[in-house]
Amino acid sequence: MRRRELLTLPGALGLTLPEAAQQPDFPVPDLANLHPLMEWLAQENRPRLSFLEPRWRSLEAWKREARPLFCQHLRYDPPAEPLAAELLKREEREGFTVETLRISATKSYQIPARLLIPSKRPGRLPGVLALHCHSGRYVWGHEKVLGSAADSAPLLEFRNRAYGRPWAEALVRRGFVVLVIDAFYFGERRLRPEQMDARTAPGDMRDSLRKLASLEPGSAEWISAIDSLASRYEHLTAKTIFAAGATWPGLLVWDDRRSLDYLASRPEVDPRRLGCLGLSLGGMRTTYLIAADPRIKAACVTGWMTLIGEQLRNHLRNHTWMLYVPGLYRWLDYPDAAALTAPGALLVQQCARDTLFPMAGMKGAAEKLEKIYAKAGLRERFRVSFYDVPHSFNPQMQEEAFQWLEKWL
Repeated sequence: MRRRELLTLPGALGLTLPEAAQQPDFPVPDLANLHPLMEWLAQENRPRLSFLEPRWRSLEAWKREARPLFCQHLRYDPPAEPLAAELLKREEREGFTVETLRISATKSYQIPARLLIPSKRPGRLPGVLALHCHSGRYVWGHEKVLGSAADSAPLLEFRNRAYGRPWAEALVRRGFVVLVIDAFYFGERRLRPEQMDARTAPGDMRDSLRKLASLEPGSAEWISAIDSLASRYEHLTAKTIFAAGATWPGLLVWDDRRSLDYLASRPEVDPRRLGCLGLSLGGMRTTYLIAADPRIKAACVTGWMTLIGEQLRNHLRNHTWMLYVPGLYRWLDYPDAAALTAPGALLVQQCARDTLFPMAGMKGAAEKLEKIYAKAGLRERFRVSFYDVPHSFNPQMQEEAFQWLEKWL
């Protein structure tokens, strides 16, 4: 594969990164005088259930203990509803069909989804979940990776910057059946500040809510205002989820697993050939999904893989409340959780100029995953690539990811 970005392959993680990609350390920790306590806590709680611990010789024995523990920490396992989906619309496009669906999730709600089916199908095809990102843009969910004639100028500008194209469409044209949902808090499932009462809102929100009422729905200013308010309400949403006895990742993983149930049930799909991939929040969702669900046989995590301990100094400030699983770090770090997919094939794509993660965390996580796959005798099923780009999943990165899925599915 030709590409001018930096590439590291298994065994090449000692490669020196280009100078432009190096990330400076902040001189002062974000929590200043409180940081030493945080470091001590992280040391006291450093993961003790990694497959790299000497007591683990059998990958399957480790997974039998680690996967249930991971799922338990998600704190969300509602009673399963009969699998069902409501078809709302079917649209024929060049080379594929788009079905607009509502997938049953719990007694409380359905999941808005779009299923992309190739027009030419030589038998059952591999199925892939295309998991959209966060990016501080809450108005859009599936629209981030799937285009339509109604796409607004702000959406097109965002998609071009983050992805370069609606990549779910590129994926279906490669012969995959692709399912895209609106994750909780995005798209059709977003917080609706326009339904709030400014008179009873927290003081710092009142002016913003009053201003929102004067904006034209769908305008660039309205989208920006909605996104800003949704961002500021993340902390309250997280508090409420925790208080209700669940976790935000638990909600996300449940919906993604329910979506996988539906994808595997489709007659066009070979249920033995399932994959997933995504950027940023999509990479986080991929990591947690492959940790929880053994049906995924190939995955790509882009712009989201680090060591938790390396995040503590200055790199939690801009992260979403959606990623925290209380108590998990005592047992598993992010790469440990991702490794639960083994022997499933895992590609990790790191953005060397990504300011959300320190380089030490990105390289450390990649090295840990490489060691885990090597210990399991599965070196060829793990790859890490470092691209000299900011936080993004551009067409060149997509090409590597698609080829990875084609190889292993």
